[in-house]
Amino acid sequence: MGLSFKLVVAFVAVTAAALVVAGFLIERATEDEFESYLQRRSAMEGRGQGQGPGPGSGQLIGDLEDSFLDDARSSLVLSAGVGGVLALMLGFLVAMQITRPIRRVAAAADAVAGGDLGARVPSPSGDEIGQVGAAFNRMADELQGNEEARKAMLADIAHELKTPLSVLRSNIEAMQDGVLPATPDQIGVLHDETMALTRLIDDLRTLSLAAAGHLELSLQRSDMRAFLERVVAEFQEEAGRRGIMLAIESQAAPLAADVDGDRIMQALRALLDNALQYTGSGGRVTLGARGDGRQVVVSVSDTGSGIAPGDLPRIFDRFYRADASRSRKTGGSGLGLAIVKQLVEAHGGRVWAESRVESGSTFYFSLPAGGDG
Repeated sequence: MGLSFKLVVAFVAVTAAALVVAGFLIERATEDEFESYLQRRSAMEGRGQGQGPGPGSGQLIGDLEDSFLDDARSSLVLSAGVGGVLALMLGFLVAMQITRPIRRVAAAADAVAGGDLGARVPSPSGDEIGQVGAAFNRMADELQGNEEARKAMLADIAHELKTPLSVLRSNIEAMQDGVLPATPDQIGVLHDETMALTRLIDDLRTLSLAAAGHLELSLQRSDMRAFLERVVAEFQEEAGRRGIMLAIESQAAPLAADVDGDRIMQALRALLDNALQYTGSGGRVTLGARGDGRQVVVSVSDTGSGIAPGDLPRIFDRFYRADASRSRKTGGSGLGLAIVKQLVEAHGGRVWAESRVESGSTFYFSLPAGGDG
């Protein structure tokens, strides 16, 4: 039994019930009022003749009156029949208006379930059912985007794995054939490629755990400025070799937050490493922190080449590099900023960036501030 049939039956049933009740009440009211009218008329006629109601006044409704009441009842029945037919027609039209968009949503859902992620509900209206169709279209957009991202990620993983594996294979085969001597330098190359594979696998595992909500965090009340000082100390020598100045700008008030120190340091290292990669000699990288009692905002600013407006919305995507010409040797695997995003969001925070081409970039992340300990 389809929804259209159920809606029509329900509509007709409600209308029929209303007509029956209304007809019954109207019929009773009509008969009572008519009899009351006859009584008043008989009394008035009796007073006009100078006498009370005659002996036959007890029989007020005669054949003519019965005929009138029968005609009234017939009219009510006819009206009810016409109303029922109109209710049936109107119910059918209303049911079609309701079920047509639902059938469209069902057809689009079947298409998506069958693998056609491009299926959409055509021209959803502005009513509640149209809102369901619009919500379905948004869901389908997300599914299609996620599927495209999944395929792109698989292709990127294959590409990132191919280079170190090719180097390992070619060098090992050359050593087996005696073409390449197994010197410490050559073994060092193999070790570097092995470490690159290890880092890539660790990064992918971190991303997978964070995206699934299974990343374990050991939260402790910590001062965010201490993390800034630690990461600057770690990168000070590398920044000096590159001719880049590192600085910290932080407010004096306490900046406590409940964080996993290792994960926050991992995020800061990724941001600082990214800033150094894109800042030339003579440039400056500044780490900052501020808080307002509700959240702590950490920033990493550089005076590098900046990011184009078209690239800015995608810089936290997996394997995305704003400069496509950069290799994995110079630009990393493209997972660093994606990991930062996942780590910060696992702490209940958020990340964002601001940039102007040739004027540098600033990466921010915010964390809920720790309460009074």
